[in-house]
Amino acid sequence: MRSLKMAAWALGTAFVVAGCSNAPDEQALQAARDAAVAEYKAQEEVRLAENKKIASAFFAPGVTADDRYALLHDEYIQHNPVFKKAADEAGVNYKQGFKDMMTRNMANPPPAPDPKVPAPPQGNPLYQVLAEGDLVFIMRQQFRQDPTKEPGNFYEAFAWDTFRIKDGKLYEHWDGAVINPPAPAGARR
Repeated sequence: MRSLKMAAWALGTAFVVAGCSNAPDEQALQAARDAAVAEYKAQEEVRLAENKKIASAFFAPGVTADDRYALLHDEYIQHNPVFKKAADEAGVNYKQGFKDMMTRNMANPPPAPDPKVPAPPQGNPLYQVLAEGDLVFIMRQQFRQDPTKEPGNFYEAFAWDTFRIKDGKLYEHWDGAVINPPAPAGARR
């Protein structure tokens, strides 16, 4: 918003200056318009880069649940149906719901991988990061076991997250998560 005000100010100043002479100088007006647009675009690029940095921090190597929680805006809005449902059922806001789910997940980690089964290749959590306005889209590359083949046969898959940035924090979140049926009793997660 600040960059838009700056561009409007520069353009307005050019019109005032041009209006002070008897004959407006078209070249001066065009130069002022071009300068205002260039300034706006430069500031917008800086803002988009900062928004990408904020959203990418969510998936940074070594990031903890507390680090992720610290990235959330106080008025955080959640669209992931699993996290949203848990917060709604607990009667808490989505920021607190996120913290509660992360605490539960950390207390109940998945079983350790079987050392006899090959691990998947390393994916890329920031495979593609795109920003427009206050939205940042992140595509994450993963490798998953092909369920139709022997262990150790992986296929490439992608997941995505979109964040709205507000006041330098993650304000809103969407992803492709779904609510899965509960696992049968005694089944591994």
